[in-house]
Amino acid sequence: MSGGQVRRVDQRMAAAAANMLQEKVSPELRTRYRQLPVQVRISGLAATYAYLLGKSKENELGEAYKRVADGIRDHLITCSGLIDAADAATNEKLLRALADVDTSVYARASAEVQALAGWLSRLAEARYLAASGEANSEGRS
Repeated sequence: MSGGQVRRVDQRMAAAAANMLQEKVSPELRTRYRQLPVQVRISGLAATYAYLLGKSKENELGEAYKRVADGIRDHLITCSGLIDAADAATNEKLLRALADVDTSVYARASAEVQALAGWLSRLAEARYLAASGEANSEGRS
């Protein structure tokens, strides 16, 4: 039974990550997406989230950062239910909410966002390789 739940969580995270991505992933975005899981693990969820908000601008790269920040907020509110929607009505409010949650909720939210970032990284890599014609190249990671 737990195997079914794990698959549903993975499927939900994969779908959420796919919704965050643009159709075409540039080389710069590919690099940023590949770094995201490590950034969450090393810097922490709140610091990574603040970084995403700081990089959200009105250009292609900034819009990509905003989509990721919005996707993380949506996941924490609707999919995981770890953060109350009223406490995270905006990205800035979510950042404040992350500072106020207890340690166990923060740890679980961090683990979920790290898994989500892993999906985002894998899917971005796949889209980049498919668009660049490298999808079937051996020796690429």
